Amino acid sequence: MNTMKKTQMQSQPAMSTLSAVAGLVVALSLSSNALAASKTYTFDPDFDLGLLSGVNHTAPNNHQLQLSVIGTTFPVMWIANAGEDTVSKFDTTANVEIARYRTYFGGVGAVNTRGIHGAYSGPAPSRTAVDLSGNAFVLNRFFENKKPVLIKILAEGFIDRNSNGVMDTSSGPTPLLMSDLNGNDKIDPNEITDERIAWAVEVGSQNGLGRSLCIGTDGNLWVGMYNAQTYYKVSAVDGSQIAGPVSVPWTPYGCLIDKSGTLWSASLGGTLGRIDGTSSNSGPYPVSAIGNMSNYGIALGSGKVYVGSGNRVYDPVTNASAAIPNMTVSSNGIVVDGSNSIIAGNSAIRKVSSAGALEWQAPLQAGGSFAVGIQVDSNNDVWQIGFTAAGRMQKYRGSDGAPLGTFPVGNMPYTYSDAAGFAARNSTIPSGTWTVKFDSGAAGTAWGKINWTDLVPAGALIEVQARTADNEADLPIKAYQPISKGVQFAALGRHIQILTTLKANTNNDSPILFDLSVNSLVSTCDVDLDGDVDTADLRLIRAGIGQVPVANDPRDGNGDGKIDARDVRACTFKCTRASCAIN
Repeated sequence: MNTMKKTQMQSQPAMSTLSAVAGLVVALSLSSNALAASKTYTFDPDFDLGLLSGVNHTAPNNHQLQLSVIGTTFPVMWIANAGEDTVSKFDTTANVEIARYRTYFGGVGAVNTRGIHGAYSGPAPSRTAVDLSGNAFVLNRFFENKKPVLIKILAEGFIDRNSNGVMDTSSGPTPLLMSDLNGNDKIDPNEITDERIAWAVEVGSQNGLGRSLCIGTDGNLWVGMYNAQTYYKVSAVDGSQIAGPVSVPWTPYGCLIDKSGTLWSASLGGTLGRIDGTSSNSGPYPVSAIGNMSNYGIALGSGKVYVGSGNRVYDPVTNASAAIPNMTVSSNGIVVDGSNSIIAGNSAIRKVSSAGALEWQAPLQAGGSFAVGIQVDSNNDVWQIGFTAAGRMQKYRGSDGAPLGTFPVGNMPYTYSDAAGFAARNSTIPSGTWTVKFDSGAAGTAWGKINWTDLVPAGALIEVQARTADNEADLPIKAYQPISKGVQFAALGRHIQILTTLKANTNNDSPILFDLSVNSLVSTCDVDLDGDVDTADLRLIRAGIGQVPVANDPRDGNGDGKIDARDVRACTFKCTRASCAIN
């Protein structure tokens, strides 16, 4: 990523007239136990109080955050278990399955369950996608005369369908029962028992056979129908259809979208498909096909498109394809890691650099099995998704291919799409996050403003979100709300968690976050209403000495109906930073 060093900070403009002060005075009220609280993050140790994912403050660009050169993703993979109609949420750091969700009806006593079956019958989920918030989408292909079904699973938060105030969800490898209560063989909202599942919708046509799913640059989804040879654009928010059908002259078999918004599609044949303009909700969507690209899985990296099976690479700039140098193992799935190295292999697994140099080759490790899918995790370690009823995955160290063990998931895991969001976070929308928590020290704290200093190149973006709770443990089940720089927002709770996302532009120029401050809502003494009490407020109080305060005047620090030196003293004790420093 292209970055630059912080050279100067801009100070906040001060008010010049008392009339401006009067115009800012508003009636504010706080609960009696809400206290002033403030925290500024600007130096390396401050940023290290949070979790850095895909961002860094490495010298010489220290004391600021920018996107990392080596890509990463979430420490979670979503593995579709085609033989049992479930998807496993797998922690790639702890190497354990932390939840399992049904993608169709199942469980003891459930109506219209397909039970255990082959990977090419029934709902048979396979393709998965992960958005920038970590939410997962899984597509039931449906080898029946039915429409494919797309499901959204929340990474955090839940839908309290039974209004009991508790998140009813799976924990570990046992999914909750889901039954067809009205016998229509269709997932209705009231039949979804796991409250992490946001929705399930039908997409496309009867017997369309959903074999392609990917995230676009606008965060919405593209879903491909193999039999119908069509694509649909679907809202990631509610599953509604945005556009389509878009007819294509190939059989969609997996897709990824690059940062320019071009969709690249495998076909399970010799054609590499291309759809341009996917960020538009109305088209047009120019379609083209590239030959001599025998393919199965698909990957993006270094501005090129890689395909498994044929082990070939296509360069959109030169419109030329070639064999991937040194990729001599048999493959189906294929993946590109955070350094743009290419990895593939059904049994033996091989990693080559973007320049074609062999980095390592590893044999199938003991206890492993033939793999269709292959993934890269947040540590850039490599996973083979064993295609077996036993449901095993094999893990290899990304740096040298050393075997790191085999781990169980569900029946017939058949995932070779973007199961960890690696492509979404590094090729589609190059991005990274910084997440930090702050304890105000008082329950019911009313939060005021979050402000930050940044440098954002054209086309790049910094987004800030926040959520609050009195109990820190409740933060993960709360929804984030978007925050505007320096604008007051409404939130109560002792703890606040702030999620800052940095997104590069199409030239890979990284935005820079120099500092970020969070302040609780302050009424008395916060004369300029910027969410804190500092020297700027004290100056404005001094300037008003001898005036008659208006109703709820923040300059009346001691509440005696006057503005005098005692108010300056009273407000000095309410300063939200050491030495009453100005942010």
